[in-house]
Amino acid sequence: MKQRNNLLLKRPIGRPHVAAETGNESRLVVHHNHWISKLCTRFFRTPAQTYFNLDSYGSFVWFHCNGEYTVGDIARLMSEEFGTEAEPVMERLIVFLRILIGRKLISLQD
Repeated sequence: MKQRNNLLLKRPIGRPHVAAETGNESRLVVHHNHWISKLCTRFFRTPAQTYFNLDSYGSFVWFHCNGEYTVGDIARLMSEEFGTEAEPVMERLIVFLRILIGRKLISLQD
């Protein structure tokens, strides 16, 4: 029998080419280290990094995507931190994680 993967038990972890900057605003910095990206940067003057601004929810989730917390843990902690202000927590969290996965900024570990 095939066992289904449970998203709540997965542990999101940030990829090595992504870093976070904090200050007045939190943002992610994606370093384009692939050889094709480096060629494009050199010859077509494309940026060497891409920046993504994060709101308070996004920065909270990002700093918990370190491989220690499961998705379920992050949802619970987000509920405790922001209360009803962040409702619906699980839907908001899943949408944000899908965006991060789609842009290859995080990966999910078992």
